[in-house]
Amino acid sequence: MQKFADRRGRVWIVDIDNTTLRRVKSLTGIRLLDAVDGDLVVQLSSDPLLLGDVLYATCKPQADQQEISDEAFGEGLAGDVIADATHALLEALLAYFPEDRRRLLRKAAEKQKLIETRGLAAIEKRLDDPTLVNNVIEEMERKLAVPTSSDSSSASPESSVSTQAP
Repeated sequence: MQKFADRRGRVWIVDIDNTTLRRVKSLTGIRLLDAVDGDLVVQLSSDPLLLGDVLYATCKPQADQQEISDEAFGEGLAGDVIADATHALLEALLAYFPEDRRRLLRKAAEKQKLIETRGLAAIEKRLDDPTLVNNVIEEMERKLAVPTSSDSSSASPESSVSTQAP
């Protein structure tokens, strides 16, 4: 059994069994069993709204017992809680599966984490580039064909209008 605490300090136990799988499928249309051979791990890691829906369906008996609505549950998911909740859900999924599938799911989760880590590092490196702002502005000016000071040879709009009499 895994758990996470939301922004309101409520502790949610994430435990997955056959009943949970049916409830998640019924309420969200998501088959958690697809996490082994599909891209569900990537979807859950990159889409906090989908994650929230799946977590709410997973924790629904607890939410019902505490009279916490889907909306109130979602309000508790933000910031670092999302990472903690994702981890709890993935670990609960790992615990559900037999060892051979658990090994595959763990590899998929590790690869996803590596991709995220390296992707974020690449983005951070790009954002730290001191020439980034100038390069972006130059590219925008080029695409918008914004005249520069060296383009003073163009005629004004008034001089291009025909002055012929009718």
